[in-house]
Amino acid sequence: MLSRRLVIVAAALVLGTLSVRAQQSTEYDACMDKAEGVSTKMLACGKAAIGQWDIRLNTAYQALLARSKGEAHAQLQAEQRAWLKHHLGETHRLAADPNNGSVAFLDSQVFELNDITDRTLLLEKRAGQ
Repeated sequence: MLSRRLVIVAAALVLGTLSVRAQQSTEYDACMDKAEGVSTKMLACGKAAIGQWDIRLNTAYQALLARSKGEAHAQLQAEQRAWLKHHLGETHRLAADPNNGSVAFLDSQVFELNDITDRTLLLEKRAGQ
C-alpha cells in the first residue's frame, strides 16, 4: 500500500511541477527519474534543485539591490522580506500538515521549489531590464 502511495505522490509531483520543470536542469530531471518514486531520494533531488535556484535568486536580488537607491532600495528590501516571510511560513505550514503524513514534506518541497523558481525568474527579469 505504501509503495502505491509513493507512485501516486510521484505522479502528483511531476504533474504539479510541469511549469517549473520547463526551467529545471537535466540533472534534476535525471535525479527524479533515478529516484523511481522513493520519497527520500525525491526529497534529495528537490533539495539540490532548490539550492541551485537559491543561488540564482540571491544573485538576482543582490544585482537589483546594488542598482537601487533610496526609496526603490527600501521598497525592494521590504518586498523581499515579505516574500521570504510568506515563503518560509507556507513551506513550514505544508511540511507540518498533520493530515498529510510523510507526504507533507513532499508537498512542502514542491511548493518551495515552485515559489523560489517563480521569484527567481521575476527578479532575473527585473535585473535584466
